[in-house]
Amino acid sequence: MIEKNLVKALAGLLLFIIGMAVLGLLFEEELTQATTWIVERIGFTGMAMILLVTDTLVTPFPPDILLIVIAKSPLAADWPFYVGVLGVVSVVAGMTGYAIGRWLGHFRWAQRLFGDFKEDHQNFIRKYGFWAVVIGSITPLPYSVTCWTAGVLGVRWWLVLLASVLFRIPRIYLYYWLLTSAGNLFSIG
Repeated sequence: MIEKNLVKALAGLLLFIIGMAVLGLLFEEELTQATTWIVERIGFTGMAMILLVTDTLVTPFPPDILLIVIAKSPLAADWPFYVGVLGVVSVVAGMTGYAIGRWLGHFRWAQRLFGDFKEDHQNFIRKYGFWAVVIGSITPLPYSVTCWTAGVLGVRWWLVLLASVLFRIPRIYLYYWLLTSAGNLFSIG
């Protein structure tokens, strides 16, 4: 189960990187203008707030787009700082999502919704709860869904925090590096 999800996630990551590289190659000037405009209008604080919302709530907005904004804007000069702050914001958002999941777990409808799943997979959750959060932290799978589910299913908070800190922050640095490296391969970095 874990291996199959990792293969899917890595395939999704590869497609995302290739897609971003091709878009960057085709629209390099427009991308630079758009990202600079975003930074000038909402600033880095606005970007961090967007990430807080998208990694807390279940949204179709991939947070990796913010990494492209950093890479193709004046923020690129200090990218280690900005990428690190986004990593910390993402972990805070994940833990907020976890808290929402814990709260939702007290409602009957949520207990019914997750009850059969929890009973059928209780041993798996106990054994692999940490690793399930790790997979959600490092792959293109929605991190918010992973954290909400961990909360509803009662994975210990410190395991969620540990998995998030150890894997989510490095994942954001890694994705930034992959995006900029792919851009350099296709002359968009």
